[in-house]
Amino acid sequence: MPTNRRTLRPFLLAMTAVLSVAACDKPQSLGDANSIIVAVPDSAWDELEGVVERALEPRTFTVRDERIFNVTQTDPGLAPWNDLQRFQNILVIGQPSDPWVAQALEEVSQSVPEPPALLRTEDVWAQGQGVTIVLIPEGAGPEEAAPLLMQAGENYVQGFQYYVKRRMFASGEDTALADSLARNAGFSILLPNVYYGEEVEPGVFMYRNDNPDPSELIRSVLVTSRPSDEVVMEPETALQWRAELAEKFTEPPQVTDSTIANVFRGEGPESHVLRIQGVWSNPPGGWPAAGPFLTQLVECPEQGRTYIIDTWLYAPGESKFEYMVQLETILDSFECAGGSATSA
Repeated sequence: MPTNRRTLRPFLLAMTAVLSVAACDKPQSLGDANSIIVAVPDSAWDELEGVVERALEPRTFTVRDERIFNVTQTDPGLAPWNDLQRFQNILVIGQPSDPWVAQALEEVSQSVPEPPALLRTEDVWAQGQGVTIVLIPEGAGPEEAAPLLMQAGENYVQGFQYYVKRRMFASGEDTALADSLARNAGFSILLPNVYYGEEVEPGVFMYRNDNPDPSELIRSVLVTSRPSDEVVMEPETALQWRAELAEKFTEPPQVTDSTIANVFRGEGPESHVLRIQGVWSNPPGGWPAAGPFLTQLVECPEQGRTYIIDTWLYAPGESKFEYMVQLETILDSFECAGGSATSA
């Protein structure tokens, strides 16, 4: 379903937790950016649970399928709602006369349309809070909410991606590195300032972010190239090249799973971009570590060279979608010196 721009823009603003003056006397919101509290009576939840799961709990593959969001339903007529209404992301479902909906509608800055409608507002019960309102007509059954929930789910995914991209550059953009690489290495790539690295051997550049601790979280980026006449722009080529680099430049040498989980090609017949996703692991007998990788081939026709940008993640026991968005953002920033290639 197409995204309503008027709905999405305030949603994105809310995801950045910009606090309004009117909310100064309210408590600070709680919870993670990927946690959503759904306020709907238990009687309606029995009918909507499946729809909510499809809309608000989409799966994404990392090393296995995992939920992007953690969804908690609460009946706004029961005591737990008093605490849960302070969470950062709230979705309320109901009619205009329902008390939990009416409270949220009071904070809507635009004119409220006739239901069914999907609305977005901020700071209803807490500061730094985003509230999505699924408004159904008076007397309507909960099934009226289903199409609006699917649109709300799309908005949540886009809003979370926007939040992640802003958060990953909280340390600033390393534009100095990007400019230096463009002048001296034939490509540019935009990394957050917290990444560190160097040219580890001629033509091979490695950068890494292992904050707060490498035993808990590692994001790694490697870039190198070959003459284009030696590279076939196919997934198997990217996988083999990636395996060779991982065996040589990671410690311990990573084992690249031969199964390609996802393949992405740049849009249009003139695209020079191919991206694959898969899983790496440590060698048998060593520390049992594993994680996802995203590897991209970019052909630069003006140079006659094809670059590989290999990124991988280590985040044991953590939800990985946020970090995968970060790696995708880095891959999307890659440009051939003297011209850009279409992103995958």
